Amino acid sequence: MKPALSADYSAAMLVTESANRDRVTAFVAANGGSPDLVAHVAAIRLYLRVPHFLTEWIEDPALRADVASALVLDIVAMKLLDDLMDDDTGLDRIELACLCLHLHLTALREMCALSGDAQAVVDLLEHDFTTVCTGQIRTKRERARDLDEWCVNASTYGAAFLGCYGALAALCGRRPGSIGPAREFAEAYGTLITIADDLTDYHRDGERAGNLGHLLTSGAVTVAELRGLVDRLVARALAAAGEQPAARGLAPVVALYQDDVLNRLLPRYLAAGVA
Repeated sequence: MKPALSADYSAAMLVTESANRDRVTAFVAANGGSPDLVAHVAAIRLYLRVPHFLTEWIEDPALRADVASALVLDIVAMKLLDDLMDDDTGLDRIELACLCLHLHLTALREMCALSGDAQAVVDLLEHDFTTVCTGQIRTKRERARDLDEWCVNASTYGAAFLGCYGALAALCGRRPGSIGPAREFAEAYGTLITIADDLTDYHRDGERAGNLGHLLTSGAVTVAELRGLVDRLVARALAAAGEQPAARGLAPVVALYQDDVLNRLLPRYLAAGVA
């Protein structure tokens, strides 16, 4: 049976997603974004809902909503930066650059205020985005040739990226004891997302060099190795969520991504004869 979120959890998640969509689209529209760009940010559902998962450690509902709202501005800013670098959306590059910067600076101001420790927010962002940015540059030059190399690359643009926002969520939610498990969950979850993206992009976009789907089809990575990686990531995510009672509702979220990789995406490769 396919895993499913409870009705109550789904409803709460969709409330967060809707509020985040309203905030981001209103911001983009009010600050020079074209209707096409507004529609683009309205459609990036995972980016709008992931702050709900990352703020599970915050027990005060009003504070949690404020933190999710600040996080989504920065997460969408980074999505626009990614769109700008990939140059594959057809959107105006000046709009992407300007709105990326504006969203980021607004989010930074809000996160500093929420945390009560602006220096800690800035230090965390500088540290983590040093890893993300240098990793992005390296992965374009040094494409993965096996699973170990793929994991090293994914640790920068997948794990470190989402891990940063997990840690920021706990910091801005004034839950310093939750920074470690929040980061650990987000890193494991972020890597599961990256696996799903790679397996999808191999077929949808024709990605090859360094792509996990390509490594599978070429025999550089085996199905058993991929299943083992997914199992380890799921265990890490569940262990981290289990450290805080407030975050244990994340278990079905992890199960959904595990199912997506193993039972929706992987069978297409198995049908093609991948071993």
